[in-house]
Amino acid sequence: MSHEQRHPIVLIHGWGADSQIWQTIPDRLSAFIEVYSLDLPGFGESPIVDNYSEASLLEWMAEVLPNHCYLLGLSLGGMLCRAFAAQYPTRVAGLITISSNLNFVATEQHPEAMAAADFAEFMQHWEQDRSLCLRRFMSLQTQGDSQQRRLIKQLRTMDSKIDDNAGGALLALLGGLDNRPHRAKIECPSLDIFGARDALVPVAVTSEFNSETAIIFGAGHLPHLSAADTVLQKITLFLDHQLYRLDKQKVAASFGRAAARYDEVAQLQRRIGQQLLETIPAGLPAGNMTDLGCGTGYHTVELQRRFPASLITGVDLSPGMLAHAQAQYPDFTWLCTDAENMDLASDSQDLIFSNFALQWCDNLPTLAAELYRVLAADGRVYLAVPGPATLSELRQAWSEVNGAVHVNRFASLPQWQLALSEAGFSDVNLDSRRVIEQHQSVRELLLELKNVGAHNNNAGKANHLTGKQQLKGLYNAYDSFRLPNGMIPATWEIISGFVVKQ
Repeated sequence: MSHEQRHPIVLIHGWGADSQIWQTIPDRLSAFIEVYSLDLPGFGESPIVDNYSEASLLEWMAEVLPNHCYLLGLSLGGMLCRAFAAQYPTRVAGLITISSNLNFVATEQHPEAMAAADFAEFMQHWEQDRSLCLRRFMSLQTQGDSQQRRLIKQLRTMDSKIDDNAGGALLALLGGLDNRPHRAKIECPSLDIFGARDALVPVAVTSEFNSETAIIFGAGHLPHLSAADTVLQKITLFLDHQLYRLDKQKVAASFGRAAARYDEVAQLQRRIGQQLLETIPAGLPAGNMTDLGCGTGYHTVELQRRFPASLITGVDLSPGMLAHAQAQYPDFTWLCTDAENMDLASDSQDLIFSNFALQWCDNLPTLAAELYRVLAADGRVYLAVPGPATLSELRQAWSEVNGAVHVNRFASLPQWQLALSEAGFSDVNLDSRRVIEQHQSVRELLLELKNVGAHNNNAGKANHLTGKQQLKGLYNAYDSFRLPNGMIPATWEIISGFVVKQ
C-alpha cells in the first residue's frame, strides 16, 4: 500500500517496559504508514543519558526523531510527546496519546490522578525491590481490564530491558511532569485515547482535554493490548483524517457545478440508491423522513412515492444542488445544512435515507453522533457509501506516477460499524460488496468522476493542474488493469445497510 506522502509515525512507550509493550501495533500500522518504535534512554537498546530532566529528554527527542512525523505515546511516552509537540510545533504532524494524563500524580488543581502518597510508596518499592515493583506495576496496568488475566500472561512474556538508574530517574520524572502548560501551545491535530477502567489514569480526566478523545470501554491502562482492533481503528481513522481531510467548500462547489448533468452521468449512484430504497420495508408508519445528501432530489421524489403520507425533507451541503432540486421539484422541502451539524431538531426524524453522500463528511464519530441525535426513538438510518477499495486501480496507477493524493480515501466497514455503535445505535446492519464498472478509457473514467462532482476534494491536495506527462504516465500505468475485452475496470466497494436507534 502506498503511504502517499505521509510522514512516518514514531511510537514512544511508557514507564515499566521498553518498546515491546506495543506488541503487534507497529507491524499492523506498518501496512498503513512508515513506523518507528523508539526506546527511551536506558530502556531496551537505547543508551542511558546523563540528565533525565524534561528539558534534557526533549533535546534528546529533537536529535533522534525525524524532522517531521506523527507521534504516538503511551502514558509517560504520551506526556513527553505532548511536551515535545508544544516546544517543537513545526516538527509534529499530529499527536496521539494513549492513557496519558496531564499529571500522573494528583495535585490540588488536578485531583484526577494517582494519589501522591501512593506514588511515594511506589518510589520506595522501586528502591527496595525493583522486580517486585515492576510486577506490582504490571498488576496496576491490567487492573479493571476485562482482559486482565490474558494481559498479565502477555506482559509476563516480555523481557524488557530497563537500566536500574534510568528506571528510577524516569519514574521520578513521571511523578513531576506537568503537561497543563503545554496544552495551549500544541498546534497539531491531537487524539487522546483512554481506557474506561484505567486504575492509573481515571477516565474522568477527559473533561480536562480540549482535543479529540476516545474512550475504550472495558479497557484498563493498556487498551492497545486488550482492545487492539478498536484502538488501531481509532489511530488509522485519525491519520486518514489528517492526510485525506476534506475541504467542504470545495465539495459543495464541485457538486453544485455538476448539478445540471449529474442525473445523466451518475448511473452507478442511481442504481445503488434504488437498491437501497428497495430494502426499506413498505409498511413503515408515516413520519418525518430525510433524504440526507439529496443532491438533485432524484431519490427524494422516489422516497415520497414509497411513503406518500410522510413529510420528506431533502438535505444537502451544496446550494447549487439544492437550487437545481428546487427548480425541478418546487413542492418539496429543501434544507441546506452540514450532515455533521444539521439544522434539524433532536429526535425529529423517523427515517434518514442517505445514498453516496456521507463519505464527504470529515469526522465519522461526529457524523454518527449527529445522526443519532436527530433520529427519533426506533428510527432507522439507511445508508450507502463507497468503501476504501473504491477506485483502487486508479489509486494504484497514480501511485506509480507520483506520491500526491489524487483519489479520495473512504472509511472502511469496521470503521463505520465502530463509529455507529459507539454513537449509541444498538442494531448495526451493514455489509460490503464490490461492483466493477467498465469504461472505454481512463479519460472517460476521469471525466465521469468530474461530471458527478466526485473527483479529489482533499484540502491538502496540490494546487496545480495535472500535466500532460503525468496523465500519459497515468494512462500507461492503468493499462496493466485492462480487461480481455479491451475495457478498463473501476472497482467500487459499496458499504450499505441500515442502523436502528432503540
